[in-house]
Amino acid sequence: MYYIFYAPEHSASPVYGSLMAFPPKGTAGWNFEWSKYDSIMNDFAPPFRIELGVSSSRVDNLESGGYRVHIQSADLDTFLRAWVFINDPIVQVEKDDSGKLKLYKYTCDYIQLDGIAQADTHPYEDLLTGQPLTIPNGMSFIWTSDNPDVTIPAPTYWVNPRLGSDLPSIDTWFILTAVDSFGLSRDDSVFYETVHTKAEFSLLYEAPDGQWMETLDKEDYEAPLKVRFVNLSENGEEFQWTYIDSAKAGKSGEAVNYDLEDTLEFVYYIPGYYYPRLTSISEAQCVDSFPDPGQGEVLIEIKVNPSDLEVMNVFTPNEDGVNDYFIVYAKSLRQFRISIYNRWGNLVYRYEQTDEKFGWQGWDGTIDGRGKSKAEPGVYYYVIEALGWDAEKYRGGVYKGFFYLVRGKDDLNF
Repeated sequence: MYYIFYAPEHSASPVYGSLMAFPPKGTAGWNFEWSKYDSIMNDFAPPFRIELGVSSSRVDNLESGGYRVHIQSADLDTFLRAWVFINDPIVQVEKDDSGKLKLYKYTCDYIQLDGIAQADTHPYEDLLTGQPLTIPNGMSFIWTSDNPDVTIPAPTYWVNPRLGSDLPSIDTWFILTAVDSFGLSRDDSVFYETVHTKAEFSLLYEAPDGQWMETLDKEDYEAPLKVRFVNLSENGEEFQWTYIDSAKAGKSGEAVNYDLEDTLEFVYYIPGYYYPRLTSISEAQCVDSFPDPGQGEVLIEIKVNPSDLEVMNVFTPNEDGVNDYFIVYAKSLRQFRISIYNRWGNLVYRYEQTDEKFGWQGWDGTIDGRGKSKAEPGVYYYVIEALGWDAEKYRGGVYKGFFYLVRGKDDLNF
């Protein structure tokens, strides 16, 4: 039979074997003689330990090799044999004296991990023939890391894997763990102080009430659309933003920012589709971009709604909270002016947009919109002149028309 001895994981103390012999009866009065096998002589050497008149015997500090104990009593004479193996596999990761990955093992494009996972061999001999034999012992291994964003290619197949993607943008430990046929586990690790960067950002949109939101109602994505870019990059020192990159716009715009904590704002005036992009550069000049379609990432699309203008044909300013204002549905308008006339051609109300963003709340049905003198029920005429941020013009015959001002049931007979 054979016995495998090994030290606890990470122990620096030397490892030795121990054997203990018991006679068929556990009484005193037995003699024990221990010998070690001499492979040159192909026989056991003279005893190195003798105990007389005891009930059991133990030997310690045994090195690898074959051992025999001769047990004697008045009515028994027998031999027991065993092989002792000190199991010490080699698991080692290449690193510098400080435990870090060596400088020549990585660039901006890859990380090379080099390790050794070698099972210990356990040779012995046939005690009858002297033929050399070996106890089979294999070893399996796996590479892991403490970084969930890192993917190690073929971690149980290549003991020297190379990472060409998912390169860590934060400091990372790489661990090589190996287990031999006897269940002995060993590991070694190396610390990688990253030079890589990871580009990432999120978007916030300014809502009509001035709040910053992750999403808006569909109709609120109108020009001018103010967007806040929140930099979520890791290990970046320099950042290059591309705000405008649209085939429809036919333009590009860039700005460079050097502060990782800052947020940047950009206003989209022209309706269309935009695909912003961020490039992050580390102190070591490693570069990463987000989003990167080449890495399977989906482009981030910002859609600014085209200009639009629709006019209602009746309103009821009776202060019941329903349809109390004559309004128009308008989006992405750069310029807007409306004039309202009564049936005799007299101007009763006019509004002209002065802000960049369309913000007219509508006509309340009073003269000049001052809320004092109410306009009479009846037919009114409007003339609208408007220009969209997409250069669409809203004027002429299409945006001249009439509507009805109704305050009560009797007003329907005018």
